[in-house]
Amino acid sequence: MAEQNRLRSPEQLAAVLNQLMEHKVSDIYLCAGKTIHVRTNGEVRPTSIIAPEEDALVAFLNQSGDTAIKGAITCAESWPEGSVDGAVTCEGRRYRFNFYRALDEQTLRQTARISLRPLSAHIPAPEEIQLDSRTVEAIDLFRHGLVLVCGKTGQGKSTTLASLLQHRADTFAEHIITLEQPIEYVLRGGRSIISQREVGISVSTFAYGLRAALRQNPDSILVGEIRDYETADIALRASESGHIVFGTLHTANAAQSIERFVNMFPAAEQLGAWNVLSTTLKAIICQILVNAREGGRLAVREILLASDGVSSYIRQRDLQGVRRAIESGYSEFGMQNWPKAAELLYRQGLIDDEVKRQIVAMGA
Repeated sequence: MAEQNRLRSPEQLAAVLNQLMEHKVSDIYLCAGKTIHVRTNGEVRPTSIIAPEEDALVAFLNQSGDTAIKGAITCAESWPEGSVDGAVTCEGRRYRFNFYRALDEQTLRQTARISLRPLSAHIPAPEEIQLDSRTVEAIDLFRHGLVLVCGKTGQGKSTTLASLLQHRADTFAEHIITLEQPIEYVLRGGRSIISQREVGISVSTFAYGLRAALRQNPDSILVGEIRDYETADIALRASESGHIVFGTLHTANAAQSIERFVNMFPAAEQLGAWNVLSTTLKAIICQILVNAREGGRLAVREILLASDGVSSYIRQRDLQGVRRAIESGYSEFGMQNWPKAAELLYRQGLIDDEVKRQIVAMGA
């Protein structure tokens, strides 16, 4: 690799990131002293540029973000967790990052790496991301309860949540509190008051922030990730006591999301969790990103919305019943499973036969 393609300073890295964004990349992968890779249209490809060494990577994060990186990430004593999340602003553009260590296959030593995801300053309206109007209208009617947006990392959950929350801020006069790690989209106030809090900077943990939020008189609360019993328990109690709580899970479908949520509770409390969830769960949106027929990526969603049938099945712990309710609930409620979602997009000419088959297979 040509020596002139090797980056040495935070300023050089910032300039290269700006150039890469002209090619509409969705992810950027940096490994100290190694080739920079990017993701475009779902595929990872190498560039001709060598990332700077770890000291320059640390300087870049410290100069551009709020998270203070002290010491080398490759030092287990300095960073026993092995990684740190945050966000940086560079050349007027915001990026989410995870700074971590991993084995170098050549030296067999730990090396510093950064995964960067560009964040758009534009928060799309629900219709811009093909979020069904009936789903948005149903969520608008909720004044309390739990709304889960689910899917693997990198499948657009943050964009969907930002769209729903910005729509809510513009539509209602509320106090909206978000707990995020990191803050990805900066919400505009609209008719509402927005309090965006970043875990690790504004507050120590999701659970502590959520507990504090209940004393801050919110109407709507976003929990960036429900990952443990304490957070799930407080979220459930908050949704039961007059708040609309939005949260995320790393799950593939609605039935799995319900099961995962309940399984965060100790065995002795799970029956109670099923019963409370049967009355407080208002919606589950599970999504993936697929290749669109005309290029680019678009979101495909399985959608569950509250109904008497869904509530009854949850109370009975009948996940097959929940699946049947989603399958039969399109006409009356606007619910859709993966095959139905694939059919609707295919009819609109947005996806081809191969992508349709892949989506349908998710519901098998």
